[in-house]
Amino acid sequence: SWKEKTFKEYNFLAKGAPVASGYLHPLLKVKSEFRRIFLDMGFSEMPTNRFVENGFWNFDALFQPQQHPARDAHDTFFISNPEKTCSSQFPKEYLERVEMTHEKGGYGSTGYNYDWKVSEAQKNILRTHTTAVSARMLYELAQQKEFKPVKMFSVDRVF
Repeated sequence: SWKEKTFKEYNFLAKGAPVASGYLHPLLKVKSEFRRIFLDMGFSEMPTNRFVENGFWNFDALFQPQQHPARDAHDTFFISNPEKTCSSQFPKEYLERVEMTHEKGGYGSTGYNYDWKVSEAQKNILRTHTTAVSARMLYELAQQKEFKPVKMFSVDRVF
């Protein structure tokens, strides 16, 4: 039986084998790999640190109608504080063009033929896609005096 066996003395001060830890999540590995590939190809990364977005940049500037199902509460996380973005933060002339295009069309589109509401555009949400980042960047690039081609990307979390 074990009672008659001889055991070596146990060292309670000995250090154990190091535990493997600190691994990246598989999605972070994929994100890092894609980021490296795009940077190696000469692309620059768009700033993607704006997780709270408003409906204007997330939906309206991308010409998604305000009654689209993706804007419903079961597909979008709405922020309650602050609930809305002040409309003065939207570029006035661009806001008016987006409104006109939604209501009456333009640029080859017939529009959606509904009354577009700035109150819908003001609603703050957790961004549902990174194309909202692209919409902002394209607007900023269009404001430059001279056109300069750029290669940009964004790979980041959405909600």
